[in-house]
Amino acid sequence: MRTRSELEIVARHLEQRMRERQAELGSRPEVPPAGSAARSEALFTFPESTVTLNTRADPEGPQIHRMVRHIAAVQVGTGPEFRLVEEEFVSNPAGELERHYEPLDITTDGGALGIVSAGFQRLDEDRLWERIGPVVARIEANGFTGGEQAEAVAELDRSVSELDLSATARMRMRIDMIDLLEGRLEMGDFVARTVARQECFAVTQRVALSEQCRESIEV
Repeated sequence: MRTRSELEIVARHLEQRMRERQAELGSRPEVPPAGSAARSEALFTFPESTVTLNTRADPEGPQIHRMVRHIAAVQVGTGPEFRLVEEEFVSNPAGELERHYEPLDITTDGGALGIVSAGFQRLDEDRLWERIGPVVARIEANGFTGGEQAEAVAELDRSVSELDLSATARMRMRIDMIDLLEGRLEMGDFVARTVARQECFAVTQRVALSEQCRESIEV
């Protein structure tokens, strides 16, 4: 669990690193080619995360997805821009690398705070998926009776207990849990919605939306 204040501290550090980098490059830095954030200097590196995916269609067992992320800066027409760079490695249960996905550049609105929030949000999604994946897989494989639904919801509820959710967000999450268990909601959608409802990310999204609205009014 992290707070908005912690995200803001990381964002300020990132902005300072950007200013230092711009000072080193000078007032007329060379403009790198498009999509070059993956090759730029990492201004901030996120902790690595792993997600184990169990699919009944794969006879060789679960696949381990290792995610590596960092924030880089690229020069665009309007000036320097932060990019979240994500790279994925997929291994089999024996630890042998099977696939490697090339680094992917992700941009967001909201400047440094927005990109920092996006990175930690994806990290929390990985961790939540890792916790609830086995529970959902077992339920999908064995099913449950009406009387067992409450127990399944309680088990999922324990898996998200460390997330910073308001009472309203937790109520909405439980509604999503029922939809997930009954097959009306994909697990990826449940994970993304639940993580985004955390107070530290919800506040950031509201601030970004407010700034966008203000800019629209001023224009």
